[in-house]
Amino acid sequence: MIRFGMHSSLWTSAWTREGAETSVAECARHGFEVVEIALLEPDAIDIQHSLSLFARYGVAPTASLCLPEAIEATRHPQEAQAFLMRALDVAHALGCNTLSGVTYSALGYRSGAAPTEAEYDAIARALKPVAKRAADYGMSLGLEPCNRYETHLLNTAAQARALIDRIDEPALMIHLDTYHANIEEKSFADALADGGGRVRYVHLSESDRGVPGSGNVHWRGVMTALKGVHFSGDLVIESFVTSMPQLAAALSVWRPVASGAEEVLKVGAPYLRSLAQASGLIAA
Repeated sequence: MIRFGMHSSLWTSAWTREGAETSVAECARHGFEVVEIALLEPDAIDIQHSLSLFARYGVAPTASLCLPEAIEATRHPQEAQAFLMRALDVAHALGCNTLSGVTYSALGYRSGAAPTEAEYDAIARALKPVAKRAADYGMSLGLEPCNRYETHLLNTAAQARALIDRIDEPALMIHLDTYHANIEEKSFADALADGGGRVRYVHLSESDRGVPGSGNVHWRGVMTALKGVHFSGDLVIESFVTSMPQLAAALSVWRPVASGAEEVLKVGAPYLRSLAQASGLIAA
């Protein structure tokens, strides 16, 4: 069943107790079933406090991250694996069914050349045991292709699928983001086709990372394409209204992309819901 959600970055730059309280309460207030946690510092999270919030408000968590550059997987596969294992343990303890994002690298890291077989082999060594543990937990481990300015490793759904085939673990899935797909894919429908049924998580993000419907992402085509492949995963709006200090340079968000969270919530989110309903993707 499709769940509509919001990335916590709309309200907070870190999953602190205060940030968690705001994010979960606001998700509930605006009718979102899911809140996506930026799991950049797994050991800093108060798990019991978060669990109490999810139970109180009836909001489910998912989690995403990118690797710290100091333990980027192509150069430090063992350290990357250890970080991902810890993050997966925390995500599981929080009740997440998904840990996704740039699980294969550090956002903003580029070698300056095309990806190599050695780099993909290193990522596979790092991620295979993590994917096995994800399966044991009944979770999915996602790979999010990002645009060429943020990574040289995975830019398209086809590349993500090839890496999943190399790792060969059933818990792995593809996490598409409309912002990145708008740059790298021929169309969102083509990206879903290239994913070969592995796409189970989608970020709904505008072409400037701001308010959905205010840019040049072809949203009707996105919803129609998702309906066409019988998508049944999570749809999570991602808008970087609140700066995330750890990611600011990598994301290159140097100016306001919306007037504030309320514009995303009162304009962008209803617009996406209406299109999803009109396409038959979700019930009216």
